[in-house]
Amino acid sequence: MADRNRRRISTLGSRITSLVSVALVLILAGLAAMTAIAGKQLTDDVRRNLGFIVKMERDCNPDAVSTVAQALKADDAVASVDFLSADDILQQESAYLGEDITDMLDRNPYSAEFDVKVCPDYAHPDSITELVALYSRFEAVDDVVTESAVIEDVDAALAKAGAIFVIIAAILLIICVALINNTVSLSIYSRRFLIHTMKLVGATGAFIRRPFLDAAALNGLIAGAVASLVLIGVRAWGAAVDPVVAEALTIPSMALVCVGAATLGVLICLLTAFFATRRYLRASYDEMFLK
Repeated sequence: MADRNRRRISTLGSRITSLVSVALVLILAGLAAMTAIAGKQLTDDVRRNLGFIVKMERDCNPDAVSTVAQALKADDAVASVDFLSADDILQQESAYLGEDITDMLDRNPYSAEFDVKVCPDYAHPDSITELVALYSRFEAVDDVVTESAVIEDVDAALAKAGAIFVIIAAILLIICVALINNTVSLSIYSRRFLIHTMKLVGATGAFIRRPFLDAAALNGLIAGAVASLVLIGVRAWGAAVDPVVAEALTIPSMALVCVGAATLGVLICLLTAFFATRRYLRASYDEMFLK
């Protein structure tokens, strides 16, 4: 009886160790996914601040201004358009200088303009160059101004950061798969003689493999649930510290991360259990003593 209880405790301890190990790996993968989502959101925010300014000719026809405004609003590449009249710009300059300069001028030297922000997919030097060329052709447009050097620097920096993160994510995924594979394989290795005994009494491979696959799937699902709770806690803590975290990691995106963690845990545990049990189903008695 004591030996049986000792074996049960040992088996339970092995399962708990396996569960904790898989959960820790899934937490690591989930944190990487959350970082990717937040990085994507921040990247889009940076790109949304890129654009150009369409300067209209001084004293241009209001109909011409309306035509440009309609073209900008109908353009799929344009995320937002802010119109500033000549008087608005003059007031802004007065506020900036701290005094009213209206009385100092014979006439308003400024012209109306559109402050255009482009969609993230179009926030690239080539796309913005095409947009600048397009709106420069409007008859009432005097000039289209863009900070091309800034756009190129931002685009290059974001591309470099994205490449680095992809490499890091790939390395983490390989590590996660390797660690889960090792954990599940060791769990099945400890019961390899049970597999051999079942073979000797005539049990089929599918019959022997089924409880191991069921246990692996359940283990992966529970580990995914534990990891999801931890990740939700991390997100809640981050949102309390900085509201930007809540904006970057929305509830739908966190739901996707949690579902992904559970799915990844189940799939990797199932595949690892399948190949591990197949190995011992094919092994001879002497090979049971080899790792």
